[in-house]
Amino acid sequence: MNISKVSLCFGCMACASKCPKQCINIKEGKLGHLYPEVTKDCINCGLCLKVCPSDNNQPFKSSIQTWAVWRNDEKLRSQSSSGGMASAISEYVINNGGIVYGCAFVPNFSFKHIRCTTINDLQRLKGSKYVQSDIREVYKSIAEDLKKGLKVLFIGTPCQVAGVKMFFNKAKDNLLTVDLVCHGVPSVRMLKESLPKNIFHKSFENIVFRVNTKYHFSIKSAPYGIIYERPLNNDLFFKSFFTALTYRDSCHNCKFARGERISDITLGDFWGVDKNIVKDEEKGVSLCFANTEYGRKLVNDVTDITKIERPLNEAICGNKQLQKPMKANFRSKIFEILYPKIGFKWSAILSIPEIVIKNKIVNLLKH
Repeated sequence: MNISKVSLCFGCMACASKCPKQCINIKEGKLGHLYPEVTKDCINCGLCLKVCPSDNNQPFKSSIQTWAVWRNDEKLRSQSSSGGMASAISEYVINNGGIVYGCAFVPNFSFKHIRCTTINDLQRLKGSKYVQSDIREVYKSIAEDLKKGLKVLFIGTPCQVAGVKMFFNKAKDNLLTVDLVCHGVPSVRMLKESLPKNIFHKSFENIVFRVNTKYHFSIKSAPYGIIYERPLNNDLFFKSFFTALTYRDSCHNCKFARGERISDITLGDFWGVDKNIVKDEEKGVSLCFANTEYGRKLVNDVTDITKIERPLNEAICGNKQLQKPMKANFRSKIFEILYPKIGFKWSAILSIPEIVIKNKIVNLLKH
């Protein structure tokens, strides 16, 4: 039995963490995404439904102030995907005695939210991750931190933020939430299948999806450095991502893909920023919405950043994910049928053949 329709589940795992009998198992769906499944031990208490952000509506808020932001320190700016504002906010919270939760690569080839208590811990959160993070283990930890009166910053996709806010609906003062503008989430299984098998005998230290505004995938190993990399024009995983083949079902009808937000602060790439105002956009520029007074105060308290107030409409017009979700199409439906039978590579090739052929021709002409 499922808690809600599979097509509506966001994968926030608030339900599994709330269950008093621990009778909700987490299983992979047909595309590798994680879904809850209720066992026969369920006592029908209904607590899982009360924290489900798919089954419950939350208030959306328009941005009360919008900025283009970047770190003043060029080295710190270059280490981030889009200007470094997430890192700047996180460092401020840590330096003021708070705790930060965000997505990190875990060497057993998974992506999970981790608890950060030091500036050094935050290094693992840097950079965009184009897969869905598993957050089920952090609910208990966040609850313990809030009980101790600690300030907690949670950074995640809008649906993950929604799950955390539903779970901790009474923690209004000590819980700060930052949502990241999101296209949709592929599964970790798909990413793993996109890689050559002959590299898995080595230990992975970190996975990098982007260098500033440029998409360039690489894997680093502690003793060897970069052991694998591929440019965007030869990256089937990213091609599938940008054509919406690999998302969760709920991503295609995401209720959070809009200008109004549910978090205290929204961060993302400031695509479409006026180049007469920001002349070095290629180094990374953060889009920053303050959606609450709590969020605005935090943004204004952060130092070592340059922030330029911009019209809200400029941010929304330059970012399609602030307008509407990427709907399922015939390509994504072909992929959904083929993937369980023939795996990632050939499902993607057969779903976007003209894109793959075009890239092959371009690569041949270059050589």
